Amino acid sequence: MHLLPKAFNHYSLDMRISSLQLAQFRSYEALTVDFSQGDVHILVGPNGAGKTNIIEAISILSLTRSCLHTDETDLMQWGTEFYRITGHAQNDAGEQYALEVVSQTMPRTQKACFLNDVRSSVDGMVGVMPTVVFLPQELDLFSGSPSQRRKFLDRLLCQVSPEYLRALSQYQKILKQRNVLLKRIAERQADPSHLDVWDVKLAEVGAYITHARLELIGTLQLTLPEEITSLGESWKDIALVYDRKGTETELDAMEEELRTMLKNNRKRDCILQATTVGPHREDWHLHVDGRSIESFASRGQQRASLIALLLLQVSYLELRCGEKPVILLDDVFSELDENHQEALLQSLSGYQVIISTTQVPDQSFEAVIWEVSIGKVAKVAKVKQ
Repeated sequence: MHLLPKAFNHYSLDMRISSLQLAQFRSYEALTVDFSQGDVHILVGPNGAGKTNIIEAISILSLTRSCLHTDETDLMQWGTEFYRITGHAQNDAGEQYALEVVSQTMPRTQKACFLNDVRSSVDGMVGVMPTVVFLPQELDLFSGSPSQRRKFLDRLLCQVSPEYLRALSQYQKILKQRNVLLKRIAERQADPSHLDVWDVKLAEVGAYITHARLELIGTLQLTLPEEITSLGESWKDIALVYDRKGTETELDAMEEELRTMLKNNRKRDCILQATTVGPHREDWHLHVDGRSIESFASRGQQRASLIALLLLQVSYLELRCGEKPVILLDDVFSELDENHQEALLQSLSGYQVIISTTQVPDQSFEAVIWEVSIGKVAKVAKVKQ
């Protein structure tokens, strides 16, 4: 991974999760897992055994929400009214963190986060234990929906910037209010001029979000070609391209531009009863020689590109947080050939990596192996060499 300056590697700290406790979460009534020994942990078991539940639980401690975007009630064990996820993390500077997320439906629906046993806001919790999550659906990142690609960027930015996390939440609330007003206008219950105040608010927050995403795309682009080359692809012109309606790049100008576009699209928005411009409609693509990668690249080439993006995420979080993130790989080895598996494991040497799989990879490396069955996780008394 080449995003980090060489001098920076010396100062980045190792962040690791040392233990995980689950109560009434998914398939686990009660579970404790000790991750304190070893860099690589492999969760092995058949499909449906509960491996992904552990990956998901760790992501909730990091992001305060499911990486699978699951509703809170579906995270609770069937027939129960709450779940609790508790974890302990530490870095090699000796700093220790107790992380806890509790969600309940009775006596009323609410969710709470705790950092070192003190109640915390979401933006105070996100990023304390940075993680990079690689899910099976990421394998369709290039050909999947634009929302999937936007979440890819948002997940990174929320972990390094509480301001971005707040802006994203605020934008979603403003957007919802504007869309409600559009419906009322379409039903002749409100005047179009009432959109003025919402357009100002949406443009201010929306420009900030787009500006941050453009900066992130630019940072990842710096070393993307080198990362792709290191994985065996010989493409000469490879670029991350952010797709949006506007062209301005300075924040103030972007805000004014978005405000103008919102006003110019009012008639259309009223007909559709939806806001048709803004960061919620933007997208990005990976282009090679001016063509989108999904239009011509083989499955293997797309997998190599995804690994490159995964590694760039790792480097970006390490650069911005000053700590090596915890890497969560959910059942992705079955989709990677042997060469790409080996390249991925070699690149992640020195990080804490937690992998779920139906069978242990053939490559030679040290790992703590856990056997997962429904409701149970048992440590195998051996380390793969």
